[in-house]
Amino acid sequence: MNRIALALGSNLGDRLGNLRKAIRLLKTSGIRITATSDIFETSPYGKPDQPRFLNACAIIETDQDGEELLVLLKDIEKHVGRIEREKWGPREIDIDIIFIDQKVLESETLHVPHPEMHKREFVLKPLAQVAPDWIHPVLERTVQEIASEITENDISIVRITRL
Repeated sequence: MNRIALALGSNLGDRLGNLRKAIRLLKTSGIRITATSDIFETSPYGKPDQPRFLNACAIIETDQDGEELLVLLKDIEKHVGRIEREKWGPREIDIDIIFIDQKVLESETLHVPHPEMHKREFVLKPLAQVAPDWIHPVLERTVQEIASEITENDISIVRITRL
């Protein structure tokens, strides 16, 4: 079984409903969810002129490898209603693989650990709730250590509710 950290985000439509639907679809796909973070409302990253996001993280277990899981996640995004738009633009749902155990993977379609996660407070704060001691396999520091050092003044995080 692979232990995997996922980051989820939504800023279009029923944002909370989109996150919850994605979690339900993960469960019905045979994925075991072992932890979910609170949901945080955050300012958009990369492209500021769009609605605010709801973000959360989930820890899952599956026997699927990274590439198989990525295909499943893209399918779930479509079922939730995601329409492909511009990079960093608005989206109904986004599900990113942050970690797969302590693996480092580089392929044409998948990079694990997520190459930008250590710069993104909207990933680190929820992830620190559910996996504070997870060690980043490249940076060799815990999620909590990385999260405590990030100072993104343009991102406001407000605790909303449990996923």
